[in-house]
Amino acid sequence: MRLRYAAAAAAASAALIFATATSASAHADGGSVVDPTRGAAAWFKHDGDVFWSMDTKADGHSAVTRVYVPSVGIADNLWNPDGNGAARYKSYGTAIPEGTTVYYQACIGEHGTKKILQCTPGWAQGRA
Repeated sequence: MRLRYAAAAAAASAALIFATATSASAHADGGSVVDPTRGAAAWFKHDGDVFWSMDTKADGHSAVTRVYVPSVGIADNLWNPDGNGAARYKSYGTAIPEGTTVYYQACIGEHGTKKILQCTPGWAQGRA
C-alpha cells in the first residue's frame, strides 16, 4: 500500500513540475535587436504583447520596428520619428493569442514617405 501511495505521489509531483515548467516557458520576451551602424533598436515584451522601437543615432532617419505575426495576419511597422535616444512602443494586447510566436526587426527609414531603407538581417522572435 505504501509503495502504491509513494508511486502516486511521485507521479503527481512530476506532473506538477512539468505543468509549471511548460506554462512558465509558454511566454518569452524577445531579445533586443540593436544595429549601431544603422541606428535602430527593437525588442518585444510578452506582458501586454508590446513591441518597442528606439532610435540610437542622430542621422535624420527614423527608427522602425517591423512586426510580423503570420498566424494572426499582423504585418506592421512601428515608426519612431522622435530622434536619437527616443523610444516608442505599441501594445497588441489581446490581438495576439497566448503562446503565439512573434517576429520583429530593427530598421531605419524615412518617416515622411514611410519608406524603409535598411533592416537588421533575419528576424528576432519572442512568444506572446
